[in-house]
Parts: sequence; structure tokens; C-alpha cells
Amino acid sequence: MQRTIRAHARQARIRRYSDKASRNLNVLFFGSDRFSVHSLHALRQLREENPGLIHKLQVVARPAKKCGRNLSETREAPIVKASSQIGLPPPINCDSTKEMLGPVMKTIKEGGFNMIIAVSFGKLISHELIAQVPYTLNVHPSLLPQYKGSSPIQHTLLNGDEYTGVSIQTLHPEKFDHGNIIAQTAPLKVSKLLEMQACQYETDPTIPPKVARLMDSLGSVGGRLLVHVLQDRLYETNHVASPQYPASYAPKITTSMRQVQWQSDSSCRALRKFDSLGPLYSFKQVYKKNSQVPHFKRVIFHHLAPAFDCDTSSRTSGEFEFDFAQNCLLIPFVDGKFLKCTSIQFEGHKIETPDQFMKSLRKRCGPLSEKRVFCES
Repeated sequence: MQRTIRAHARQARIRRYSDKASRNLNVLFFGSDRFSVHSLHALRQLREENPGLIHKLQVVARPAKKCGRNLSETREAPIVKASSQIGLPPPINCDSTKEMLGPVMKTIKEGGFNMIIAVSFGKLISHELIAQVPYTLNVHPSLLPQYKGSSPIQHTLLNGDEYTGVSIQTLHPEKFDHGNIIAQTAPLKVSKLLEMQACQYETDPTIPPKVARLMDSLGSVGGRLLVHVLQDRLYETNHVASPQYPASYAPKITTSMRQVQWQSDSSCRALRKFDSLGPLYSFKQVYKKNSQVPHFKRVIFHHLAPAFDCDTSSRTSGEFEFDFAQNCLLIPFVDGKFLKCTSIQFEGHKIETPDQFMKSLRKRCGPLSEKRVFCES
């Protein structure tokens, strides 16, 4: 009798241990940018505070890419440095379906991973990987189904939205941002998010300052929301949030979106473009040497800001003038308002101040230097 009781007790202990182990999460984290870094830090902290919840944490990252002039610089994704700083194993490089079904699939099977979390990874997680784990999550910086797609933060600023937020959804095996919404923040005021203190991450000069601030503030919010989902095990329930916002799409940012449209862009629209997309560009007509046929050279506006008390009586959109006192170019738009440019770059030359730009205009443009108008080519 005593032997039977001891045997039952031993089996009960084994079952309890097995149940507890099965509820531990072995997380494969797919990330890339500074927005995803916040979720990784939140997972690291949760793992330290509650080791019974998260057992393993392994990062999957995109490989370093060549960038800069003549592709002379190699830049790693921010998630790679963050992973190293918090003492995680080296990230697994993955930039194709082949690599997902090779090294990543092997890691899932051999490591016993049971959850995939993807945050701004930039690649569709293959359905074969999704089928290998019981749980998948994605942290997305918008109030889904609003701004599905790769660039929700940029489109929030570009469209001058007053509110935004963060959503957590499951991963869809075939489409981006078509999973079930598990959790979502209330609408958050964009102006308040932009006032939040910037995080001490490396500054990436290719990211516009307002985009970087929204990445950080929404990233912090997303990290806290992810912790809530994991602690309350919302991923285990059948709870699906009902969409409250209209569906829209936030497509990938392209170079052509950065061009100033002189016939349609107001000064407000141009400033939103600058804040969300970075330096804008236009064209200046020039005469090539020994030619009377006009050609177009690209001009990049590296800094734009509102200009006040300008004479709008005789200026058409794109017709610039030089302000000696402020050392800036004053540029009018279709709404009759001006922006001032204090840093500019002529195609084939370095970034320069407006006075340097004006001094070189005759040499670069020939007789067309007198025609002080930017155009759309």
C-alpha cells in the first residue's frame, strides 16, 4: 500500500514538473531596427524577473549590409548590437526563405523553441516555420488594421495623424499584418509621444529625428504591451480583439516619394515629407558644356524649416531666392507659404551652405543660373 502511494506521489511530481516545463517559453525573436530593440530588452528583463516564464531567448537578424557612398560602409542592424550587449548568444543571420528553412528551422527543431516573436523584421516568416511552433506574435506600431505594411511610423507622420498606437497580433502564414489582433493600446497622442525623452541608442543619421523619436516611444509602449501579453498568457486564449479602426496600408518608402511636387505640395505637406522621409530632392535646369540643350541636375534639401514674413507677391512655387541675413534659400510653395533651406547639395558635389550653393550656381548651370527655379524634371 505504502509503495503504491509513493509511486502515485512520484508520478504527480513528474506531471507537475512536466506541466511547468511545457509552459516555459523558448522564444525565437526576429528583429532588426531600434523599434524591435525595445521589445528585446523587455523580454530580457521579463526573463530575469520571471525565469519560469521565458527559458530560452535567441535572436534572428538580417545580415549586415553595405551602405553609404559607393557602398563603402557596412552597417549592422541595431538588434545585433543590442543582443550582444545583453549577453544573448550570437544572432542567427537570415535574409531569405532558404535560410529560414535551413539554419533557422534546424534551430527550432533542435532547440525546442515553441514561440516566434517578430518585430519589424522586414521579411515574411515562412509558413513552414510558423507550423513548427504553437505560438507566434508580432508587435506592430499602429492601431491595426490601420497602416498594415512596412512603414506605419513614417505614414503616421506623413499624413499628420493626431493619434497612433501599438498592436500585437499573431503571424499570418501568407500575408503581412493579417493575423488575429490579441492586444492593442488605446489611441496615443502623437505630439505627446514626440515629447518623450529619446533613448540612448546609437544615432542613425539615415533616420529622420521625428521618426527615431516615434520608434523609441512606440517601442517602449510595445515592449510593455508584449510583457502584458506574455505574463497574462493572452497568446494561449482564443481572445481576438475586434478591429475598431479603418483598414489602410503603409507601403515601403521609395526614393520617388522624397521628390518635391511643386504643382501640388503645400509647405505643410513638404515639411511632413521632410519629417517622415528625410532629405527631399528636386531638380535644377543646367546647360552642359558645349550644349544648348537643357539638362536636369538633382538638388537635395538636407534641412527645411518654416520661414515667416516673406514677400509672396511675385513668387511662384519652386522659385527660390537667397536670404543673405539668414544664409538660407527661401522657397515658396503652392499655398503661398515659404520654407527655408539651410543645407543643400547639388548633384555630384558635397553638402554645402546656401551661400556656397549660390556662388557656384553660375559655374554649374551656365546661363540657366539666372533662372532660379527648382523643377520636377
